[in-house]
Amino acid sequence: MSGLAGVYLSVHTPRYCTYDAAFAGKLAHPNFQAVRDGLVEQGRHLAALAPDAIVINSCHLIATFPTVVDGTPRHAGVLTAQEAPELIHGVAYDFPGDFELAAALIERGRAAGLPCTLANDVHYPLDYGTVMPLVCYLDRAQRIPAVPVSVCLSADLQESFAWGRHIARAAAALGRRAAFVASGSVSHKLVRGPERWPSAAEQELDHRLAGLIADGEYDKAWAWLPSTRRRRSPRWADVTSR
Repeated sequence: MSGLAGVYLSVHTPRYCTYDAAFAGKLAHPNFQAVRDGLVEQGRHLAALAPDAIVINSCHLIATFPTVVDGTPRHAGVLTAQEAPELIHGVAYDFPGDFELAAALIERGRAAGLPCTLANDVHYPLDYGTVMPLVCYLDRAQRIPAVPVSVCLSADLQESFAWGRHIARAAAALGRRAAFVASGSVSHKLVRGPERWPSAAEQELDHRLAGLIADGEYDKAWAWLPSTRRRRSPRWADVTSR
């Protein structure tokens, strides 16, 4: 069936998304093992799903006013992460895009009055939150067409929710079986040092939202989001211990 065939909450924390961590299993701290194993399992699940395209939304692919959808037919380059060049540097990537799907997303967004723009430019830079989960875990062979979608600093929850619907409907209209990847986790507590782990209370908030979504309790999750956003510093990003 076309539309959204799978949805993944993935992680792009630099210490997870290195070749040493992904391929050799060498981790900076034992706390990272469970998440790393989960990422490997996500890759297996996505491989079995065999989607026609991956739409990936990374909180490090940032736009201020419009939502940017990258329809470049081929994403190729060498990535060094601006925020962590000591961990992620010189990573070559080369995977296909899906211009038709990206253009369909923009068409739907504009029809709904949402500020958005289509990128079709081999020089459009991709961030480590887009590239590293794909090449390390989700599509190591780099064969599945990917459509990166930015976060928009000016968008509210309603606008973000609308884009989710546009993604599902655009894929269905084109007959695509698409996977959606939210690259990050729920809260974003920045601390120095991998030995410093989020508290049990902080982790409970993440697990609660993940549980609501996994159980199909979408209305409850939607009602809960505004209150949890006020209680934390969310970017819908990673709990980062670097």
